[in-house]
Amino acid sequence: MIEIAIPKLGLTKKDRIKASPLARKMAATHNLDLTKITDSGPGGTIVKADILRIMEKGETIPEEKVKELREERPDAVMVKEVLESIPIKGIRRAIFDNMYQSLTQSAQISLHTEARAEAILDLRERVTINGQNLSFNAILMKITAMALRLHPQINASVDGDKIHVWRQIHIGLAMEADDDLMVPVIRNPDLKAIREIDREITELINKTRENRFSPDDFANGTFTISNLGFADIDHFIPIIRPPESAILGVGRITRKPVVIGNDVIPGVRIGLSLTFDHRIIDGTPAARFLKTIKETVEDPILMIR
Repeated sequence: MIEIAIPKLGLTKKDRIKASPLARKMAATHNLDLTKITDSGPGGTIVKADILRIMEKGETIPEEKVKELREERPDAVMVKEVLESIPIKGIRRAIFDNMYQSLTQSAQISLHTEARAEAILDLRERVTINGQNLSFNAILMKITAMALRLHPQINASVDGDKIHVWRQIHIGLAMEADDDLMVPVIRNPDLKAIREIDREITELINKTRENRFSPDDFANGTFTISNLGFADIDHFIPIIRPPESAILGVGRITRKPVVIGNDVIPGVRIGLSLTFDHRIIDGTPAARFLKTIKETVEDPILMIR
């Protein structure tokens, strides 16, 4: 373990040890105890390479030493320690590259709004069968799919110097799997009943838990929904998943005071955020699309128009 040198009165072994001026400076900067470092320089001298070798090990400072330092040298605990080193590979590499591509190859802008949520709460309660609740994700996916039918320019991707507006609507649902972000896709939710969408979402959740996804589960998405309501998030800025051009972020459903006219009354609200690629989608069409989602959340009967 790397130990941090604690100065003491009088001549110490550290004072007597042979070390180059650079090695001493590096050891002091990184709070390393020269008495614990094996020398490799001429005549038993500790050199720069010896300091670097210790630093590369990434060893932590013993807790008892940290406690001692707090008492004798409060400034010494300003060091930072590596708790865990996570290789960027596999799924994490895919997420890493995908998000970098998203932010460097598109002009992203986000719009935020709130919608009254009483109607979707009522809808969920009315379609409950044998105590099995319909998921809000299924309702929101159906609402979003119908909004995409009304605003097809949002259901698009850019390919070189062309914008492809997709005939089919395939919506990905962001979900967590072992600390990794997965976005499996529901096909054609605009053509399906909400309960069918709900069954497919449940199956995808089970696949996530059991780690039995197939590549087809992620292919050919045209839009994405990311719902962080479970984490008590009201609003956030979602990041587009390439090659798509827009993503809907959904916040929690929460009770709050609402001003109607001159009165303040209890209300239920849900946060909605739309991020879109401003290179191919203008602000006004994006705003109209988000407004359609808001209006349909507030009056789900509009899903059948």
